[in-house]
This record gives sequence, structure tokens and C-alpha cells, in this order.
Amino acid sequence: MPRHPSIETLIERLGRLPGIGPKSAERLAFHLLRVDKVEALQLATAIEEVRAAVRNCSRCCNLDATDPCSICSDSSRDAAMLLVVEDSREVARFEEVGYRGLYHVLQGRLSQFEGIRPEDLTTDELLARVRKERPTEVCLATNPDLEGEGTARVLAERLAPLDVKVTRLARGLPAGASIAQVSKSILADAIEGRRSLS
Repeated sequence: MPRHPSIETLIERLGRLPGIGPKSAERLAFHLLRVDKVEALQLATAIEEVRAAVRNCSRCCNLDATDPCSICSDSSRDAAMLLVVEDSREVARFEEVGYRGLYHVLQGRLSQFEGIRPEDLTTDELLARVRKERPTEVCLATNPDLEGEGTARVLAERLAPLDVKVTRLARGLPAGASIAQVSKSILADAIEGRRSLS
């Protein structure tokens, strides 16, 4: 028996979420149809509310309810240190280990497979910011996997003419690991032992 087109649409939309394959999308769709209507609609309301309330910071491109974000607005932060991360989840991880500098969120990473190029990230914003704010050090805290390493190399090349010290997180991070999943102690050691890329 064919399914209603609205069910197919819901499955297709859920399947676009990262890490959700066709079977998981189908399971989630039917879960939403089984639970109480109020509970299902609370999910829709939560999505609407977060989309209305959260925006990208015009300075660091992090997600926050204010612009500039709460981190960029904090005058106690060390403006000489700029940590470049792939996405906003990683900002939270570095905050947990006590990092007190500023951030720049790339909103992704280079991927030949997915067709993501430097201009698809906040690369231009990063370069303009380094020119304007003149931090002492820019630490490239991309993930230690193939795409993260490639992203760091491209950024290091583009930052080279700007006369700023460019570093990379120490190798305390296991190759292929995701920053969002490693322990606090490994992450703290990695930022403490960052190294120069020059």
C-alpha cells in the first residue's frame, strides 16, 4: 500500500539531516506519527523558535542569540589569540577546557568530495578579521583528519602574507578523531601543546 505523500516528504526531509540514513529517517517519521500530537508539534515549535532566536555573530561567525556574540562581547577575553574551529559545537568544547581567547568559526571544512571550497566557508571573513584586529597568534583547530588537515594547510597558506604566527593543535588529538568527541584532558593537552606551522 502506497504511503501518503506527506509521510514521504517527512521521511525525505529527515533524511537530509547529517548522519540520518533512509532507514533512520523512516523510523523517526513513524515515531513522530505515533507519539502524542502535542509532543510532535513541540519539536516543530522548538525548531521554529531556535531559527528565530539564533543567528551568526558578524565578528566570529559563531551561533548565538546576540550579535556580536557573548564571547566577542566579553572584554576579559585574550584578543591576541584567535582559535579557528570548524563549527560552533567545537566552541563549546574549548570553553569547557578553559580556553580564554577568541574564536573564528569556519562553518564547515574543505571537502573535494562534497564540493566545499574556501569561498564556501568564512575564509574571507577570517582574513579580513586578522588584517583588522591583528591578533598575535592564529591557531588552526580543525579536526585531525584528511579534510581538517587540508583545510588547515589552505588557511595557513592564505594567512602567511599577513605576518601573524600560525599554529596548529598539538598531536595529542588522535588522527581521524572529532574534536566534539574527544575527552576534555586530551583537548586541553592539544591546545597547550599547539605548534607553529611556519
